[in-house]
Amino acid sequence: MTRTLSKAGRAGLAIGLLSATLSVLGCTKLPETAPVKGRVTLDGEPLKFGTVMLQDKSGGQPARGSIGPDGSFVCTTFREGDGAMLGQSRVSVRCYSGQDPSVQAKLEPGQEQTLGQLLIPQKYTMFRSSGIVVDVGVEGNENLSIELVSERRRR
Repeated sequence: MTRTLSKAGRAGLAIGLLSATLSVLGCTKLPETAPVKGRVTLDGEPLKFGTVMLQDKSGGQPARGSIGPDGSFVCTTFREGDGAMLGQSRVSVRCYSGQDPSVQAKLEPGQEQTLGQLLIPQKYTMFRSSGIVVDVGVEGNENLSIELVSERRRR
């Protein structure tokens, strides 16, 4: 005798399989990270706002850190303050006038924020062109110094 599942039975089976699949995927181990903290300067002066990102050379989820008024940042990849993935990472930095906290404070509720003018050389905004590579070891990088040079300064 052959048994067939009703529509409700097939739907229940599909939901059960989907739940089991998602449970297995949810248990996937995240790549190992280490703390990364530091300072960003432009021509020797602290960058006062913006974003730092580190991406493992093999790709994947980049680490991100907001730049504070003293140029400091703390990177996060998966969980707050967990740092960056181990190994060599390319670095990108973004600093636009619209990221200035004084500009953001003037926005009206519901007003759309714009990036505004780029305040650093464009080459630093992309992983492949920034020329900055850091090695993130198991012990992390607690005093990473990212030194940017303006176009006019290099001449």
